[in-house]
Amino acid sequence: MKIGQQFHIIVVVKGKAFVIEGRFLVERVRALELKKYHEIVMRIPLFEVDLGQAVYHGSYFHLFEIARDSFFRSLDFPYSQLMREGYHLTIAQLACAYFHPLRYDQLIQIRTSVKELKNRTLTMIQQIWYESTIYTQAEFIMVCVDFQGKVSLIPEKLRQVLSEWMAHS
Repeated sequence: MKIGQQFHIIVVVKGKAFVIEGRFLVERVRALELKKYHEIVMRIPLFEVDLGQAVYHGSYFHLFEIARDSFFRSLDFPYSQLMREGYHLTIAQLACAYFHPLRYDQLIQIRTSVKELKNRTLTMIQQIWYESTIYTQAEFIMVCVDFQGKVSLIPEKLRQVLSEWMAHS
């Protein structure tokens, strides 16, 4: 499947066939192999599960946030330090691919990796794994802003620890 490629779907409703035509707007997302990552292990809590007995799609971002917080702590630069310095990494863009549904009580691994570090932005890839299978992958582009909402340079200390982490692949 390629962007712009036309597709046809035949749907039968009450014995009547309908043809739906369209064009693909995005290419199929493939799981990336992360060469270096920080990993946490956690169990899916009941409060993240919807009536369909799967993790609600919006709740994945809670799980990713927990893992990103752990990643920054592992660098000896907890997110609270960034906030004390008057900054925040706001999510400007994200893309998420759901390969399999997560269920209550699954023991999952969440992997966090840095894809790109620029002066004002940080791009991270995060993946959720269960029993050696990737279930979800997301890419976040975060912009450093001050508490007035003005785009700012990523503080030097954070840039330094991220650069060092990336260099030790």
